[in-house]
Amino acid sequence: MFFSNNVKRMTIAAAIVVTIPALAAAAGGNSDLYADSSKVVPVTELKFYQDKEGLTVANGWGDPANGAHSNYIKMPGGTASGVHTHTYSYYGVVIAGVVANEPPGSKQDHPLAAGSYWYQKGGEQHVTKCISQTECIFFVTSKGAFDYLPTK
Repeated sequence: MFFSNNVKRMTIAAAIVVTIPALAAAAGGNSDLYADSSKVVPVTELKFYQDKEGLTVANGWGDPANGAHSNYIKMPGGTASGVHTHTYSYYGVVIAGVVANEPPGSKQDHPLAAGSYWYQKGGEQHVTKCISQTECIFFVTSKGAFDYLPTK
């Protein structure tokens, strides 16, 4: 069991290391972020904070409040956002827990376990859920600010 859990963690970590530059480029990120110096940030050094929308966030690169960025978002287990949109499209990669990202009124959740990803088109209504009982952490990348626009 120890070996298989470590292999899973290493596989996820390797996928993230490979995915971050690709997602940054796909999101219109500045390739110079990777040209000048290497950077290693252990998970224990991520600095989570509450943003103005009440999300628990840790910045990766860029500034999610003002433009192109990648950041981590935490959600408590068994919780869901309200129906909302974002101005910009984004990619999400599940790091921990099981996430679902569905249109409002969806009759079935599509479970996204660690290592899964989704693409959310800007302007489309959706609900993001942490469907596991344990905390969910996901990594998002966008070419614009990460706003949260509740719909009525």
